[in-house]
Amino acid sequence: MKKPVVMTLVLSSIIVLISSLIFYGSPATTIPRTLAPMQSCSCSADDGTCSVSLECQGGCEKSCSNDNNCWAYCSGFFESLGTETTFEMQNGTYGKLVAELARLSGKNIAFSPAKQLPPFVLGFKQAALWDALEFLSDRGTVQIDGKDFESLRALRKSLLSGDRISLGVQNTPVSTFVNDMAGISGLPLRVAAGRPMSVVNVDIQAATLTEILAKVSEQTGTKIVEGSVEPTAPQAP
Repeated sequence: MKKPVVMTLVLSSIIVLISSLIFYGSPATTIPRTLAPMQSCSCSADDGTCSVSLECQGGCEKSCSNDNNCWAYCSGFFESLGTETTFEMQNGTYGKLVAELARLSGKNIAFSPAKQLPPFVLGFKQAALWDALEFLSDRGTVQIDGKDFESLRALRKSLLSGDRISLGVQNTPVSTFVNDMAGISGLPLRVAAGRPMSVVNVDIQAATLTEILAKVSEQTGTKIVEGSVEPTAPQAP
């Protein structure tokens, strides 16, 4: 007569286990993180000389002008160009240099030398990643995440020479935008006042870099300046 009691206990245990899974969930179950939605980023020059289109998981920055110079990048792409690099190579090869720059930047970097190049001795101390990429670009063709580095050099030249460009920025924190502009221009830009996570959404036509930064400052209620952080004045005793 003890057998029915055993069956009752087993059935009770199963019911409790099922109830636990229903109300509390399996301990091995994890809820996946929600990814930012994909956002389309595209533009075309008025005269039809060029156009560009891509999708970004978040914000993007784009420009299409009538000189066959169209570009678009996901926000944060330029930021790594200002990353400080410090390393030395004795009897180095370009394959080793490319691998080191890819490791430091977290980017996919490809290099095609213009000619056969001998081993070299090379050193960078607190130099921007941009400087190392220029070293390579002077000796062949460089691509960073599939983008031609020469087009980035042309963009930097335009920004620093005061050329007017058209720029669209979508759904991008102002701190990310400023870091991007610092990376591509080489200037020590920073957000000095306001909320650095304020979102930039602007479409600026035919403006210099100075005018672009002023427009973004106005739209986000921030202050963007060029220069390092000012030292805090000593307090009187």
